[in-house]
Order: sequence, then C-alpha cells, then structure tokens
Amino acid sequence: MNLFLAVQVLIAMIALFMADENEKLFLHTFRRSIDVKDRTRIRARLDELGKSSRQDYENFRIYQMILISFSATSLLGISIIGFISISLALAGLCFIIPLLVISSERGLSKRVTRRREIIESEFPALIELLTLAIGAGESPSGAVRRISARASGVLPGELLQVSKDVERGKSFTFALDGLSRRASSPVVRRFADSMAIAISRGTPLVETLTHSVREARSCERIKLLNVAAKAEISMMIPVVFLILPISILFAMYPSMTSLDLFAS
Repeated sequence: MNLFLAVQVLIAMIALFMADENEKLFLHTFRRSIDVKDRTRIRARLDELGKSSRQDYENFRIYQMILISFSATSLLGISIIGFISISLALAGLCFIIPLLVISSERGLSKRVTRRREIIESEFPALIELLTLAIGAGESPSGAVRRISARASGVLPGELLQVSKDVERGKSFTFALDGLSRRASSPVVRRFADSMAIAISRGTPLVETLTHSVREARSCERIKLLNVAAKAEISMMIPVVFLILPISILFAMYPSMTSLDLFAS
C-alpha cells in the first residue's frame, strides 16, 4: 500500500472517532451488528450451556468481532509495511472472516457436546442416589434437593435449579420439564417424562427410577462399544499400512537375495 494513502486512511479514522463524541454511531453500529438474525442457533447452544441472558449472547458476538478486528488490523498493518499488497490483504480478509466465525461456532458446539456427555456420564450414579433416597421415604423434591446440595458436577447443578424452581412455587413436573429442555439429552428427557407420568398416575417411583438407571447403563455400554470399535479400526491402520509391509519385506528379502545370486 502507498504510504501516503495509509496516512490518509489513518487521519480519516481519527477524525471519525473525534466527530463521534457520544459514541452514538459506533454504539448503533455495534447494536445492529449484534442483532443479526440468529440463523446458526447460537442462542439455543448458549441456553444449553446455562448462558441464557442477552449479555451472554452479546459477549459471544463481541468475542467474534474482536477476532475479526484483530485479523483485519494485522493484515492492514502488514499491507502498510509493504510485505503484501492491499488486494492480497483484502482477499485474505475475505477468507479469514468466515473461517473465524465458523471456528468460533464450532468451538461452541464442542462445548455443548462435551457438557452433554458429562451429564449423561453423571446421570446413572445420581439417579441411583435418587432411587435410594426415595426408597428410604424422601419425597421426590426433597430427594432432589438433598442430592443437589451434596453432589458436585454439571447434572447436580441442573438438579439444584430444579429444587429452586420448586421453591419458587412451580410444580415438580414443570421443573423436570425445564431440566429436560436445558440438558437436551435423550436420556434426561426420557427420565423427566417417565417421572412426570409416574407422579401423575401414582405408580411407584422406585421402579421407574430403577428402569431409568438400567436404561442409562445400557446406553453407556453401547457408547463404550462404539468407541472401542472405532479405536480398533484406528489401530488396524498402522498394522496394515506399516507393520505388515515391513514384515513382508523382511520375509521376502532372503529369497530375493538368493535369486539375485543365482541370476548373477
């Protein structure tokens, strides 16, 4: 980039900052950029992580804007110095901006998936404790309050929210429905539905909870078998493409040497 043009751009930016004394222009632009249509379901993923306020959504958008601004400033500085041309910097910026947005959203999705896996791994042990507490004579809401107060983890935090909802005057079935919506896990959703049906029909809760624990253990077993099968296939790759060719080469080398001696 021409140094004279870079100085003009810098002076224009400084004049724009000085003209916007009350920061109305930048604040309006910032609000409009944040209020874009949520087509990638960022709000839903933030809700699943327990960040349901508008401030959390704005913080995520600010994080994306900081990444884009830093990349744009870096490319502009490199083009001003003269290492690359302005056209190449703009082309790189057009490639980097979608990459940064996609990578940040993929990181959010990985956090959601990890949280869901932690909830499903904690579920069988906590439901077994809930079964013991209800079998000992505790009410369902009292058992949930006792377990959430003494356990630690992601799912106990959700159970604590259930007990808080009950203390605010909501019904236990409504609080369980909120738990299933926040967790977004099929195992937790089936547990909440079975508990609500058992409470409404008056069926024994211990049998329902025992069935839920058995089903959760079965799902964990199936997941472990799937992971083991994928690991077994991954272990076959170095065996087939590295160890097996080397073994065949060692086995055939003496014969090939003998054939060379006979040929000579």
